[in-house]
Amino acid sequence: MIPLSVEKATPRPRTGTSASRPPTAGLCDACTRHLRQAITDLPRDYLDLETALAGTRDGLRQLVAGTREPPVPISLSIEAVQAALLHEAQCWAESVADVLRVDWDTQAARDSRPGPVLERAARLLENSISVLLALRGVVHTGWILDEWTTFDRDGLDGAVILLDLSHRVRAVTGQLRLVHNLPEPCPRCEYRALQRADGDDVIRCGVCGQRCTWEEYERSCTLLGDRQETVA
Repeated sequence: MIPLSVEKATPRPRTGTSASRPPTAGLCDACTRHLRQAITDLPRDYLDLETALAGTRDGLRQLVAGTREPPVPISLSIEAVQAALLHEAQCWAESVADVLRVDWDTQAARDSRPGPVLERAARLLENSISVLLALRGVVHTGWILDEWTTFDRDGLDGAVILLDLSHRVRAVTGQLRLVHNLPEPCPRCEYRALQRADGDDVIRCGVCGQRCTWEEYERSCTLLGDRQETVA
């Protein structure tokens, strides 16, 4: 069963989609950056949960070795967060794709492996945060208290849900991923906000969301150094 992940998921009258509201209405710049990071982290968060789930199962097998009673399913909370992560990512990606007239086959996504689905959902949502926040009256379904329910939600609901799931992943896995802040400015927005998560080959800007590889970052640093020497 796939649970909806926020308490705000209360039925509301449908209001339609409005394009007149400012792109990031309801979120400050800092919250928008946190939302972008939460979206970017979707595939990695799922992998972290899978790693935690595997560790829980290994520890449980050791704990109950030699006993006759069946093990207690203590990994249910991890599986619930995993299911919510995948379900919500698909819901909001589908709604954004519908506005952008981008093909998103929900049934095919549900039949696919979680990794590629979350990678595609993250790319779509990360590059369309203003579209996500402008959503109004989108219809989503999910399980609440063992009952399949339909809700009208909007983009701010989506932001709260995705941010909440990001916090729940941290709570469940019991870890905060080490993030390296890089000294050079972002080549797109020129803010010093480039970050690389430990073990990740991709560098991301915390302000504009620009992505680059380590090789591209080094090339940019070299060009910047040459430019500074020329000016000097």
